[in-house]
Amino acid sequence: MLGGASHGVLASVALKRPMRSEYTYAVPADMADGLAVGMRVAVHFGGRREVGIVVDLPSSTDVPASRLKNVSAVLDNEPVLDEDLLHVTRWMGTYYGCSWGEALAAVLPAVLKREGGRRQITRLSPAEGIGALDLATLEDRYEAQHRVLRTLLDAGGPLDRNDLVRKLNISLSPIQTLIKKGWVIAEQADAVTDALSGAPAENRTEPEELMAQQATAIEAISKPLKAREFETFLLRGVTGSGKTEVYLSVIKECLELGRGAIVLVPEIALTPQTVSWFRSRFGQVAVLHSRMTDAQRHDAWKSVRQREVRVVVGARSALFAPMPDLGVVVVDEEHEPSFKQGSTPRYHGRDLAVVRARQAGAVCILGSATPSLESWENARNGRYTLIEMPERVQGGKLPEVEVIDLNSVKMSGPFSAPLALAIKEAVQRGEQVILFQNRRGFAPVLWCNSCRSVVKCEQCDASMVFHRKLKRVVCHGCCAEQRPPKQCPTCSAPGMRFLGEGSEQVESAVQLLCPDARVARMDSDSMHRQEDYERVLGKFGAREIDILVGTQMIAKGLDFPGVTLVGIVSADSALHLPDFRAAERTFQLLCQVSGRAGRGVLSGRILVQTHFPNHPAILCAAGHDFPAFASHELPLREELSYPPYGRVILVLLDDEDQALVDRIGAHLADVLDHHLSDELVEILGPAPAPIALLRNRHRRFFLLKTGARGEGLDQARDLLLDFANKHNRPRITVDVDPVSML
Repeated sequence: MLGGASHGVLASVALKRPMRSEYTYAVPADMADGLAVGMRVAVHFGGRREVGIVVDLPSSTDVPASRLKNVSAVLDNEPVLDEDLLHVTRWMGTYYGCSWGEALAAVLPAVLKREGGRRQITRLSPAEGIGALDLATLEDRYEAQHRVLRTLLDAGGPLDRNDLVRKLNISLSPIQTLIKKGWVIAEQADAVTDALSGAPAENRTEPEELMAQQATAIEAISKPLKAREFETFLLRGVTGSGKTEVYLSVIKECLELGRGAIVLVPEIALTPQTVSWFRSRFGQVAVLHSRMTDAQRHDAWKSVRQREVRVVVGARSALFAPMPDLGVVVVDEEHEPSFKQGSTPRYHGRDLAVVRARQAGAVCILGSATPSLESWENARNGRYTLIEMPERVQGGKLPEVEVIDLNSVKMSGPFSAPLALAIKEAVQRGEQVILFQNRRGFAPVLWCNSCRSVVKCEQCDASMVFHRKLKRVVCHGCCAEQRPPKQCPTCSAPGMRFLGEGSEQVESAVQLLCPDARVARMDSDSMHRQEDYERVLGKFGAREIDILVGTQMIAKGLDFPGVTLVGIVSADSALHLPDFRAAERTFQLLCQVSGRAGRGVLSGRILVQTHFPNHPAILCAAGHDFPAFASHELPLREELSYPPYGRVILVLLDDEDQALVDRIGAHLADVLDHHLSDELVEILGPAPAPIALLRNRHRRFFLLKTGARGEGLDQARDLLLDFANKHNRPRITVDVDPVSML
């Protein structure tokens, strides 16, 4: 693109378009003064006016002057992105196979991706007096409207319109219809500046004396921090070993050096407690996560860029906070799959944290009691520095784990006799209990005893889940729902049976078991807004809740000293999924849930219910033995060239036309076989995806495996992207380093 005749001032602009190239525009003389890389500009592209980022100011171009369009407007007085973030987004676009503009769009808050500036959010509330009678009139004829109104009534307060659309997987049409009917009120409102103004104010004072293992860790991390040298540390500490205090102490030192810090947590539910700890130590802390409104994210973004706040806490998107002079990046619970972005750009927050720290000359701390096997192998081969913290703070013991073989005990609903007794005894002693069931709803299967079939979604290859509160069966893939059939849809036999237990059934069962206990449930059905997380966790921390039932959002990082019993209702739900990480995920989840007990003065106890008591993941989790699990799992991965001994690209083709998917899949297989070396790339597929039909779209996938150092990965990725760009249908998704095989 360089080397042609001079055209005056030129700007290379990255746009949020899937084409992996930037576009050159001429800059009018009255806009040229002060224009810099990293600023936003408005330009015309494809008949539309769009916002892009200036990524270069070339001196010339091969494009004839007559074909160059002018920049329409310069939208900033100074760059909104610094050199470090531009470098990181360029790397992200190249590695994960998206355009630079798409990577930049993931970094900017929504307010900065449009010209109009700050917008008010649309909040929805049910009209006064709306209730069960109105729901009943909508239930059969207008399903989407029924779900909208029901969700608003359940929430007990206003919800953001865009959040509601995403949660229910609907268009705006049913919402607009309800507004016209007067059943739903839409109000424009500016968001409060502080997204966690109601977070529980839990003090975490600096301890008078650190444990020896904490002091050793802090000393090791401080050396490259003071020297302004990049280094990545894998901090493997058992649950309750004081990893958070290491983070806090290192960040304190970082701030004293005049540098900034970013802390990533995997779950929004963790954010209120984590923010509370950091605010108690450092004062003002910026918060960034997906549940914030556009206005809140923009306010936080500005406060960081203007150096008003020097510590950022949030989910994976907080990694892109425009922190000047970044000194520390912390990724807590680094093994969590939620750090992987599920849409373009499909980056992994943990891996990108290492890239950002390297670019900034900062230290990166990856913390976990159960590290990912990729990070563990990186530490074993010297890429990361391993620091181990094998003891709990103040010499506390890891909780006792009892494995209950469900093949040999009688059950009362979801509870075995030992678990039921333990729950009642803990409540009688005034202690707190966490019950973990990683399935939401009441019963995951509606089963016919005559023909032995299950009720499946018409649009997805998935069973419908019964939600008792809704009195509906719901597809968790596409959100479709219906009344539970009284007779089998396949054979017309009466008497359908509900099989299995979800978190809603566990909540109901424990209320019957302990009628005087105060019980709360945390899952995506009950947590509608950020305030819901804050309210429940605040009450649990204040000992106003005795038993907390929940899915994986309660399994990570939460620190409540009053919890002495954790019951894992079913340890098997993820154990046999068609995913090479199934055993690793099960082990990690069991260890993390187990770590919620016995974090105070009182000792903890864990009861694990399973049908597979001798599975290595169960046995190693019961023994809190990560090295033993890694020693068992790694040889299996090496034999099959799966990570960390190989790199993986997942390719998904999906369309409503199954014949088209099959035909293009076969064509892609021929292209890959012709262009890729068998020695560098192993090609598996095409084959039906584990969920072969989702939202009425047929799905086929490929798995491409390359060497551990990525030999062949660049060639395979570029070939796949070129193929995808040439085919509008079917939709082709290329996912580098996927974390889910479903």
